[in-house]
This record gives sequence, C-alpha cells and structure tokens, in this order.
Amino acid sequence: MSNVSGVRRWNIAETRCVSKRKTEAGDKFVNNYRVLQTLGQGRFGKVKLCERLAAGQAATGRNGDAVVSLPTPAFAPPKARLFAMKIFSKKTLRRLKDYCAEPAGDKADGAAEVDAEDGVTMRMRAVTALDRVHDEIEIMRSLYHRNIVLLFEVIEADDSDKLYMVLEHMTRGPCMVYRPDTKDFYSRVTGGTLPEELARSYLTDILLGLQYLHRRRICHRDIKPDNVLLNDSGRCHLTDFGCAKAFGNGSGVLLRLPFTSENTRELFDEIIRAEIVLPGPDESGREQPLSPEARDLLHRLLEKDPEQRITIDEAISHSWFIQDGDDDEPLSF
Repeated sequence: MSNVSGVRRWNIAETRCVSKRKTEAGDKFVNNYRVLQTLGQGRFGKVKLCERLAAGQAATGRNGDAVVSLPTPAFAPPKARLFAMKIFSKKTLRRLKDYCAEPAGDKADGAAEVDAEDGVTMRMRAVTALDRVHDEIEIMRSLYHRNIVLLFEVIEADDSDKLYMVLEHMTRGPCMVYRPDTKDFYSRVTGGTLPEELARSYLTDILLGLQYLHRRRICHRDIKPDNVLLNDSGRCHLTDFGCAKAFGNGSGVLLRLPFTSENTRELFDEIIRAEIVLPGPDESGREQPLSPEARDLLHRLLEKDPEQRITIDEAISHSWFIQDGDDDEPLSF
C-alpha cells in the first residue's frame, strides 16, 4: 500500500496470465486459487468462494494429486485465506452495450453529437459492459477503507476469455435480504427487522464508507442491501462499484421500501410526490419503534429537495449516532 500526498492508496496485484486446472478429484484451480462453491450469480458474471494458497504451498486436490502453480502474488500472507472471486466472460461483456452522453471535445469515431438544453454540445458514445468492469477496477484500485470491500487482485490475460476480480470475502453476506412475498427486508442476523442499536451500527458504517468515497469524488450510485455486506464481525462494507461515477448523491433504505407500486411510472411518481411515512406504534399500543432522533434523521435523509437534504458529514454528526473513533483502517488488516 502506497501513501501519495498523505492519501492511502491500495496497490492491487495485476496478473496477466491465467492458468486453469482441474484435478482428477474435481478440484478446480485458477492460478494460485482453489475455486470452491458459488456465492452468487449476477447479470454480468458469477461470484465464487476461493481459497488462495499460502506462500510456498503446493496446489493439490482432495486426493493429493499435485497441480503446478504460479508464483504467489507479493501481497500473499504466509497462510491460506478465503476470498470472493468475480468471474466474467469478456466475450459476453463486449456484446452488452449501452450509450452514455458526455461533453463533446474532439468527436470520437462512432460518436453521435447532440445539442443539450443548456447549449453544451454532447456526444453519445457506445459503452460495453467490459468497459464498465474496467472502470470499476480503476475505481476500486484506489479504495482502502474499513467499510469498503477491498479488491486484491485482477487476473486478465489476452489469450483468455475470462476476467477475474479477487475481492475481500464477506462471510455474513448482505446486511438485509428482500422477501418478494411480503415485499420487505429481513436480517439474517436477527431473523426479522433490525433493532435500533444494530441499525445505528449499520448506518454508521454505511455513512463512513460513503463519506470516504465522496471525499475522493466518487459516487457509488447503487446503495442497496445487496451491496452492503457483513464481515464475520458484523461490520458493513460497501461493494459493487459497477455503477460508480463522478461525485453525486447516493442513499439506501434498509428496513422496507418507502414507496411501492406495481407500475414503474407510478413508482417514480410516488418517489417524487408521496409523503414519507415512518413506522408508528403497532396494534398493541406500544411506543413507537423509532426514537425521535432516528425519526428526525430518516426524515432528513429522505428529504425530496436535494438542496435541503442532509449531507453525509451532517448525518455522521447527527445526535442519533455515537461515534467510536474515525479510524478508516480495514478491520481485517
């Protein structure tokens, strides 16, 4: 890890060769990683649990048959460790395209110019999903914070269709899981909703992660429970920077959806116009499940006018939070 102008920079390993092997017992290896079970499947690829072999450790299958391995990356500690490996097909990613608008400088090949309402000439440029993944890598290579999932290694070779991102493994998965039947979220930790103390801990982690990103002029743009993962200590980490862009606003809702509609257009109208209704007393007449401080913070976070909405720095300083230090070192290091 380097320190440039006082700002920490995480040095990822970049490997330009891919060696895939499979033992007679069925064990699969990618370079010095033993590939284990599937953790998830996304639109662009899949995520596998993998074990990085310790420095000097021979790659062997379950029945002891030897596998030739590549040199272990310089960042490897002297013991085996689990990681999450995102696996992409570059051929598939190249076929998936969309278009983005950007200020027109020198017109690029294949870019169509359009006039924006403010008089600035823009150009429409085709962007592939592979471009998006490379952009995500460029963003993640500079991130080092206790509330951000770290990228350790990128494995990509010109003669291989696969691209691999080796990431910090979050053992407890998403902070909340969506239930389509009841249209709400539940916690795997509690089996239901979050008590306010746990919600405070989660939101503190999320805000500190966002503050770190915003100070580096990075906007996540896709904060949702699936992208807030828990490590074995219950600490929240932000992940999935595939939608990240230049600085802007980002927010997430962790208990239930504040707006619902079966129709997308109606849902957008609800977001713009509908009044925010926070949870109130239950049928038993007990006190409200949220403290006055929590209700005030949620109202300010969900303010529809962006000029009036609370900022990240203001939210972190809100009376609902109890600060326990500002150390941004990843807890796992």
